[in-house]
Amino acid sequence: SVLLAEGAGREWCQYVAVDILNSLPVEKTDCKELVELNLKVSNLARNSGALGKENALLHKGLESLKSSGMTWMTWKNGNYELTRQLYDALLVSEYSSGAYDAARAIIDEVIDNVNTPREKLNAYTHRIMCVMSETSEYGKGAEMGLEILSKYGIDIPLFPTKAVMAKEEVKYKLALRNRSLVSCLLSFPIKDDPLLALCQQLNICTMYSGKPDVVKLLYWKLIQYVLKRGSFSSNLVPIIGEGAFLYVRANDIKRSNEFATTTQALIPRIRDDKKNCVHSMLCVCSAMSLLQHFGSVSSPYLQVHKDFKLMGEVEMALNGLNGYAQCFFGAGCELGPLFESKLLVVEEYCRNLGRKSSLVLFSMFRQFALNLRKPSKNPSELVGEAFNEEQVLSELEGSAHYQTLRDSSSLRMQLAFVFWNEADMIDLLKILETYDLQDQFIVRLHNRLAFTGLAAFAMCHKKGCASFKALGEKCLDRFELLSKNGSVNARPVYLFLKSMKSPSRDAFRKAIEACTEGNFVNLEAMVNERYAAFLREEKDEAASNECIANAYFLYQDWGADAKALQLSKDHEFLKKAKRKKARSFANTVGSIPQTASTTVSNTSYDAISQNQNATSFSFNSTLKQ
Repeated sequence: SVLLAEGAGREWCQYVAVDILNSLPVEKTDCKELVELNLKVSNLARNSGALGKENALLHKGLESLKSSGMTWMTWKNGNYELTRQLYDALLVSEYSSGAYDAARAIIDEVIDNVNTPREKLNAYTHRIMCVMSETSEYGKGAEMGLEILSKYGIDIPLFPTKAVMAKEEVKYKLALRNRSLVSCLLSFPIKDDPLLALCQQLNICTMYSGKPDVVKLLYWKLIQYVLKRGSFSSNLVPIIGEGAFLYVRANDIKRSNEFATTTQALIPRIRDDKKNCVHSMLCVCSAMSLLQHFGSVSSPYLQVHKDFKLMGEVEMALNGLNGYAQCFFGAGCELGPLFESKLLVVEEYCRNLGRKSSLVLFSMFRQFALNLRKPSKNPSELVGEAFNEEQVLSELEGSAHYQTLRDSSSLRMQLAFVFWNEADMIDLLKILETYDLQDQFIVRLHNRLAFTGLAAFAMCHKKGCASFKALGEKCLDRFELLSKNGSVNARPVYLFLKSMKSPSRDAFRKAIEACTEGNFVNLEAMVNERYAAFLREEKDEAASNECIANAYFLYQDWGADAKALQLSKDHEFLKKAKRKKARSFANTVGSIPQTASTTVSNTSYDAISQNQNATSFSFNSTLKQ
């Protein structure tokens, strides 16, 4: 009693008190009060990121409930709501801890015992989430979610016809009455709605299972539902944010930005819901990476990861760090032990929580970084202290195997291009050409298509590889579209692809200038090396050597020491080479004096970053605000 009285403003007092009370015999405690205290303190533990402690306290509450002889039926007499809250909190905790079988058992018990359909929604939602997190079977999750949604009066076919799509789009437009979506929602009050929480998970399943028409139908019907109800919950904001991805997939950049802007406008209204607020920020990060420099988006991704981790939202925390790592690689940020230590920490986090698929991914990332930094027998193979591709793939099946092979092949393609392993590039192109050239995860798609396209143009002249040219053209078309729409990340890749497709001094010079201007050290190093090979064929040995020297120092700047070492072994003169002062764009190595000079923007990367941060949104920690 003293501890509880003192603990009103001191959390540690409440932790000590609940531990003391949980250690006492059942007859010495008040069951209801003890369950309430375990619930309260478990919530404190979750908010501080102590998922293990949260789970232990909820189990103590459940033990207290069962040892007192109270069941669902007896608790319905007067304490039904408390029982329901305990079970709801426990199923969330079991899911977050990766104990999917235990979570499913509690889900079934809740569905069998609660009074109303609305009270079943949290259990239904986590039933879908278990399927997504454990097996990555998004298609199965979509089918399950649509079946559940039909019980609540929203019928969406799994395979909608054109007639159904046309009819529902007309209904949606009529519901808006020529108003913008953001103008409607800004005037609506925010109220809890567990149905929208269910739809939030269903939206993820339908997107990642490749059902864009179902995503559109869900979106249209939800907007009609919200407009009719006159209010919305915070779950709707990340749904709109994820809608931006739908239009990214359709290459509709204007509509994608519109959705991202709507999400951005609504974020201040849901500040009190930390989870959905940070989730919405994650969506905006992903959408903004379509046009903004990856370097300016990597830190916000990392902050989103930290915020979600603090809230105990494991899956979203891992998504945030995935975005951070992909942006880190795409921007050509400096590799080194500091970055690898972050990956090591998250690997242990995944291992402790039983997140095998995420553990595989981040181990793969670390091995990729190690291959670039440390010499190895075959640097284009993901085999080493962090990851063994062949072993991991042999243990996976179905969707997990398919997605892991895509990710590992994408990383290996970059390694094969950097270390110029032609045999591996050809083998990897045969794997990657079987995958769809679309992905809601913008940065992952960027990294995959960039090196798929570069390798395709590099290898299409080899015997039996002519078909790769068509693959390279598809990649080129995407980066051309993004470049025309102002993507800072796409322009250097687009010009690099053009130089690989039709090599010339002018093409390589423009690609180098774009990489320098955008501060893409990794790409600049690669373009210089490919330019050196071209100049060597042109019998311009002096210019070729100068490009090789530039590439050598740029690879060092990137942290790709293994590649720099390879160059020093292949080119003896590098051992005596000294770095020159930064050159201007007008004097790029190998440029022909007689040609007309190219006008290049003087905008620096720092200026770009400052301008983007000023014109977009605040990336400050939501929790701090």
